Amino acid sequence: MIQQQPGDTPVLGGALISSQVVEKLLEEMRTGCYARGARLPAEIELAAHLQVSRTVVRDALSEMEREGFVERVRGIGTVINRRALELKDRMDQKFEYSAMIRAAGRQPNVDMISTSQTPASPEMAALLQIEPGSPIFTIQKRIKADSQPVIYSVDHLPLALFKGEKPEQMDLTLPVFEILEKACGQTVTSTIAHVKAVCPDAALSRTLSLGSGEALLLLDEVCSTRLCQPVLHSYSYYTSFFDFSLLRKLF
Repeated sequence: MIQQQPGDTPVLGGALISSQVVEKLLEEMRTGCYARGARLPAEIELAAHLQVSRTVVRDALSEMEREGFVERVRGIGTVINRRALELKDRMDQKFEYSAMIRAAGRQPNVDMISTSQTPASPEMAALLQIEPGSPIFTIQKRIKADSQPVIYSVDHLPLALFKGEKPEQMDLTLPVFEILEKACGQTVTSTIAHVKAVCPDAALSRTLSLGSGEALLLLDEVCSTRLCQPVLHSYSYYTSFFDFSLLRKLF
């Protein structure tokens, strides 16, 4: 159970209680006491089951509805979207490559790491909302599933985020979102991504051990914090190892 004491703030252990409730309900909907149901119980029953307030439950259900896991229908209740629960590697959600690779039964590892510091071009400065010429720290690396190359990423971060620290001395094998959180105290909450199939050049084909004529999926992303401040511009090239899904909410 997730216990909320009277007078508690909606934050517990650094995480929103409603986010903990979401995780618990998703677990219960997939493999627990709600795994066979078509609907969730009423808010008051969920609150008693989870030992939290109805306000917390209401916030959690709103988040789950935004993510497409449930639909709240007047006069019927909270309907579970079973097909959404089964989706893996959703491109419309924040995903992390290590978890996806492990979910496929493989071990993620990183090699071919290189870094550089360059002045921001006018185009890069516009994307990251910084002054042209401001220093940019770039990380390039290859990610493998066991021994199979599956991603090549190029991440551009404003050097000022590191507050005088030397980023090249940090553990750059970590996913870039973790680097931002641990080294810069910045949490990415939204991204704007352009997705397209690309034909790699000879060098990238060799790096990812691609077959003749094999295309890549490119995610060209600008990632921002909750204050809508861009902190990262990223090019990520994915091989056919991944099979992404996308849930579109039409209204």
